Amino acid sequence: MKKLLIALLLFSTHSYADNHVYAGGNLSIFNDMELKYSGMSADKNSDIGGSAFAGYSFTVSPGLELGLEVEYLYFGKADFTSSSHVDADAYFINAKPKFVEEGNNLYSALILGVGSMSSEISVSGQSIKDTDLSYQAGFEIGYMIDNLDIGVGYRYQTAEFDGFDGADVSNQSVTLGIRYNFR
Repeated sequence: MKKLLIALLLFSTHSYADNHVYAGGNLSIFNDMELKYSGMSADKNSDIGGSAFAGYSFTVSPGLELGLEVEYLYFGKADFTSSSHVDADAYFINAKPKFVEEGNNLYSALILGVGSMSSEISVSGQSIKDTDLSYQAGFEIGYMIDNLDIGVGYRYQTAEFDGFDGADVSNQSVTLGIRYNFR
């Protein structure tokens, strides 16, 4: 009987609720940060990063929710050489359409965001910290268990920094995330 109850809890259908607040976090693994500067390009795996987010989800139609969220993201530090590195973080405002088939606990979501990325770029002894406009795009697939969403996804963020002779910084990563829906 206990095994049946546990199986029913794990595979229960998602309860559809109207609009709600949610919050969660992501762990960014397999970060690949790229720095383009003065016609040269270098990319490097950076430290593990992370993010925290909170948002509000609107039910658009059966099977489609639209989340609007704010997110803080820390990318980690990427050492390209002993004399060049990038350390970056960002704030984003995201639109996150979430697609759910009724009666199914699987979901997919897109992430589109605009925000502000701050980077400390050090190249050959010169260092500057600059903040500029940034964009992000990505997707996520996951599984819903009661009020929790557990997912895996991909994110790409980019920014061009005018304060450092037009250096471009971009990051792409695989994310592992969890979200709690306050229903």
